[in-house]
Amino acid sequence: MVYCLRILDALPMKAVKYTKEGVVIPSSWMKGWGKAVVAHRDSDVLILESPARAASRKKLARMVGKVRRAARELSITPEQIAAEVAAVRRERARRS
Repeated sequence: MVYCLRILDALPMKAVKYTKEGVVIPSSWMKGWGKAVVAHRDSDVLILESPARAASRKKLARMVGKVRRAARELSITPEQIAAEVAAVRRERARRS
Protein backbone atom coordinates (compact mmCIF):
# COMPACT_ATOMS: atom_id res chain seq x y z
CA MET A 1 0.00 0.00 0.00
CA VAL A 2 1.28 3.47 -0.84
CA TYR A 3 0.57 6.53 1.25
CA CYS A 4 1.17 9.95 -0.27
CA LEU A 5 1.23 13.02 1.92
CA ARG A 6 1.42 16.45 0.37
CA ILE A 7 3.66 18.18 2.87
CA LEU A 8 1.93 21.49 2.23
CA ASP A 9 -1.60 20.05 2.67
CA ALA A 10 -1.19 17.48 5.49
CA LEU A 11 -3.06 18.09 8.73
CA PRO A 12 -2.17 19.08 11.40
CA MET A 13 0.98 20.79 10.19
CA LYS A 14 1.96 21.86 13.73
CA ALA A 15 2.91 18.23 14.41
CA VAL A 16 5.46 18.15 11.55
CA LYS A 17 8.97 19.32 12.31
CA TYR A 18 11.41 20.50 9.65
CA THR A 19 15.09 19.81 10.32
CA LYS A 20 18.30 20.18 8.32
CA GLU A 21 18.13 16.45 7.54
CA GLY A 22 14.49 16.50 6.42
CA VAL A 23 10.97 16.25 7.76
CA VAL A 24 10.06 14.56 11.05
CA ILE A 25 6.58 12.98 11.04
CA PRO A 26 4.79 12.01 14.26
CA SER A 27 4.80 8.25 14.80
CA SER A 28 1.07 8.34 15.51
CA TRP A 29 0.50 9.13 11.81
CA MET A 30 2.12 5.80 10.87
CA LYS A 31 0.48 3.45 13.39
CA GLY A 32 -1.20 0.53 11.69
CA TRP A 33 0.83 0.79 8.48
CA GLY A 34 3.02 -2.20 9.37
CA LYS A 35 6.45 -2.52 10.94
CA ALA A 36 8.63 -1.44 8.01
CA VAL A 37 7.88 1.62 5.91
CA VAL A 38 10.03 3.05 3.12
CA ALA A 39 9.95 6.83 2.67
CA HIS A 40 10.67 8.76 -0.53
CA ARG A 41 10.62 12.54 -0.65
CA ASP A 42 10.12 14.78 -3.67
CA SER A 43 9.88 18.58 -3.72
CA ASP A 44 6.57 18.81 -1.85
CA VAL A 45 5.43 15.17 -1.66
CA LEU A 46 6.33 12.47 0.83
CA ILE A 47 5.65 8.87 -0.24
CA LEU A 48 5.49 6.16 2.41
CA GLU A 49 5.21 2.55 1.23
CA SER A 50 5.73 -0.95 2.51
CA PRO A 51 8.77 -2.92 1.29
CA ALA A 52 6.41 -5.36 -0.48
CA ARG A 53 4.78 -2.50 -2.38
CA ALA A 54 8.19 -1.07 -3.30
CA ALA A 55 9.24 -4.48 -4.63
CA SER A 56 6.01 -4.74 -6.66
CA ARG A 57 6.59 -1.28 -8.11
CA LYS A 58 10.14 -2.20 -9.14
CA LYS A 59 8.93 -5.49 -10.64
CA LEU A 60 6.33 -3.59 -12.69
CA ALA A 61 9.02 -1.16 -13.89
CA ARG A 62 11.17 -4.09 -15.05
CA MET A 63 8.19 -5.64 -16.87
CA VAL A 64 7.39 -2.35 -18.60
CA GLY A 65 11.03 -2.08 -19.68
CA LYS A 66 10.92 -5.58 -21.16
CA VAL A 67 7.71 -4.80 -23.06
CA ARG A 68 9.19 -1.56 -24.44
CA ARG A 69 12.37 -3.35 -25.49
CA ALA A 70 10.34 -6.08 -27.24
CA ALA A 71 8.24 -3.42 -29.01
CA ARG A 72 11.42 -1.75 -30.29
CA GLU A 73 12.79 -5.06 -31.52
CA LEU A 74 9.52 -5.82 -33.35
CA SER A 75 9.41 -2.30 -34.84
CA ILE A 76 5.97 -1.58 -33.39
CA THR A 77 5.10 2.11 -33.69
CA PRO A 78 3.53 4.17 -30.89
CA GLU A 79 0.49 4.67 -33.15
CA GLN A 80 -0.03 0.90 -33.38
CA ILE A 81 0.21 0.61 -29.59
CA ALA A 82 -2.27 3.48 -29.12
CA ALA A 83 -4.70 1.85 -31.56
CA GLU A 84 -4.48 -1.48 -29.72
CA VAL A 85 -4.99 0.19 -26.34
CA ALA A 86 -8.04 2.06 -27.69
CA ALA A 87 -9.49 -1.18 -29.06
CA VAL A 88 -9.07 -2.96 -25.72
CA ARG A 89 -10.65 -0.02 -23.87
CA ARG A 90 -13.64 -0.02 -26.25
CA GLU A 91 -14.10 -3.77 -25.72
CA ARG A 92 -13.94 -3.42 -21.94
CA ALA A 93 -16.38 -0.49 -22.02
CA ARG A 94 -18.89 -2.68 -23.89
CA ARG A 95 -18.65 -5.38 -21.20
CA SER A 96 -19.28 -3.07 -18.27
